[in-house]
Amino acid sequence: MLAVPGSGKTTVLVARVAAQILSGIPAGKILNLTFSRESARDMGERFVKLFPEMELPRFSTIHSLCYSVLSSYAAQNGRIVPTLTGSDGAPTSSQLLREALSRLKNRENAGFIDDEDITDALAAIGLCKNRMLSRKEMGDISCAISGLAELYDAYEAVKSEKGLMDYDDILLYALTFLRKLPDIRTRFQSRYSHINVDEAQDISKVQLEIIRLLTPQGKRLFMVGDEDQSIYGFRGAFPEGILSFEKLFPGGTVCRMEDNFRSRPEILTLCDKFIRLNRERYEKSIRPARESRPNAIIPFRPSNPDRAMERILQSVEALRPGEHLGILYRNNLSAFPVTDLLRTAEVPFTITSSSIRLIRYHVRSVMDIMMLAEHPTDRKRLASLGKLDLDETIRKQLLALPEIQDYPLLLSRSDDEKSRKLGQILREIKGLSPVDALAVICRELKTGKFFLAKVLGDEDPAAALRSSIFRQFTRRTQTIDQLENKILELEEYIKNPPRPANAQVHLSTIHSSKGLEYDHLIILDCCDGILPARNTSGTPPEQARRAMNEEVRLFYVAATRARETLTLFYPASSEKALAPSRFLSSFLNPPAEDEPAQGKTKTGFVPGERIIHRQFGEGCITAISGDIMTINFDNGKTRSLSIGLCLRKKLIVFQNTAENSKSRR
Repeated sequence: MLAVPGSGKTTVLVARVAAQILSGIPAGKILNLTFSRESARDMGERFVKLFPEMELPRFSTIHSLCYSVLSSYAAQNGRIVPTLTGSDGAPTSSQLLREALSRLKNRENAGFIDDEDITDALAAIGLCKNRMLSRKEMGDISCAISGLAELYDAYEAVKSEKGLMDYDDILLYALTFLRKLPDIRTRFQSRYSHINVDEAQDISKVQLEIIRLLTPQGKRLFMVGDEDQSIYGFRGAFPEGILSFEKLFPGGTVCRMEDNFRSRPEILTLCDKFIRLNRERYEKSIRPARESRPNAIIPFRPSNPDRAMERILQSVEALRPGEHLGILYRNNLSAFPVTDLLRTAEVPFTITSSSIRLIRYHVRSVMDIMMLAEHPTDRKRLASLGKLDLDETIRKQLLALPEIQDYPLLLSRSDDEKSRKLGQILREIKGLSPVDALAVICRELKTGKFFLAKVLGDEDPAAALRSSIFRQFTRRTQTIDQLENKILELEEYIKNPPRPANAQVHLSTIHSSKGLEYDHLIILDCCDGILPARNTSGTPPEQARRAMNEEVRLFYVAATRARETLTLFYPASSEKALAPSRFLSSFLNPPAEDEPAQGKTKTGFVPGERIIHRQFGEGCITAISGDIMTINFDNGKTRSLSIGLCLRKKLIVFQNTAENSKSRR
């Protein structure tokens, strides 16, 4: 069952379960699978509310089901199920990965690796397990820590020594037992004669294989999902399972639920056209069931970040009793200024928990310089300045000095040019406000070889966003100590946020908003390089195409959360390093009804296809409207070009794809 956003798929699934019970199937024979404990609990509560007289069947996560398989095997063979990492006093996966790193050669700096990089590496390992990748295929996975295959093996070895398993191991062990032990497989096949699966687009490859083993030939299997809402590729989501449903389950039937009862037609019309940029999908439409509303779509480009915050506060103040405002973002960093705004205004709100830190990378280096200027005997800050490419000999000499020393003066007298420059900066910014201190640092290091130079003209959009937010806080605080304390306080608040019951405002990542809806919605991060996030330069065409398709789906999922109004925030015009997302033009100016948004145009150009422009280089076509095509080039520039002119002057060459290796003009 292909169910578009807002079509009521969960209600339909719950009603189907009731119909199965009414048809004579025992409730204990029906297994209903979803992908989080919250979803399983919600489905169970809906069932009880709608059908209070019926026996409650099992609503479970796939992990819980697989743990049952492990427990059954252990009981049958006198074995013990391994302890989960982080439970019952066991080391966490992060601790085990750090131990694994320390055992590897040339990893002496393992203790200094950032917590977020550890989290990223664990996510990469989990992705490998869910995709069931070979060691060779692991080389294509992006990871913050180099040598993923080697790291994977070391991590598995440490876990095995300690008799532990992580959550993804539960899936792999269950798959192994179901494949190799017919009695275990038969036991679970007979225990559950009918299986219903929610959010089928989020199934990973290993999860799909488990479901196939439990439902021979797909008999008595019902799956509901929407490939257009598959946005968890970084966790191993396998939308190919939905797209290949009839091949994987011969005799299976594909049905559609295309009526949306959530959003206004003005929003859905643009969403329906936009999602067709994704070429890996079933042919279907999203049909509005509600009446039109004027001004449902609101593009907004602030002159500066402070104006953006003013607009958000105006949206909050305009809320009526019972209405809810969602503020969605791709990058968790975007939550910092909004969180500070709402807390200052004493507005109750909820926020997706995150352990992301603003004081990181180049911002951390700037903060260390500022704090060392204010506290010149802070040896911890001095030690961290090694990241500034400070001469290592000079740094070691300074650290060897007695506790009380005037580091700025000593540095300014150094024979080393970089050390001397740093000493001069430290002396100049002492006592300045954060915004003035930052201005001095940027001015003095503008042409230097310091890592800090990135704070000036960040080519990487994520780094530019971090810099922009940091600059905002330098303007909002009076002293350097206040600046650091405010940021650290916000980091802790976002990591462990309260959840006031009376909140009408909700901050969330786009990924965490899936399945939710808001009367009014603001989408932040409409910046190229953030939404969409991936730079496809140097990426194999097939992999780049899949990545871009998921980015399209992510924007689509975000936009379809809105019930009444959808406001799209462009980057502030004062932020030169942050360009408007290429998706904005594709969404707000979609192709006309008679223009093919899917498949080739009359000229042979296809949205989503990679091309080479003789002047501007390689890029990807993101939208076509009439004679104009929008191309996002790998150098970060987005250009709108005339198709006719490109053809007449032979400016475009198609890049090879995995399926067609022969170039064409």
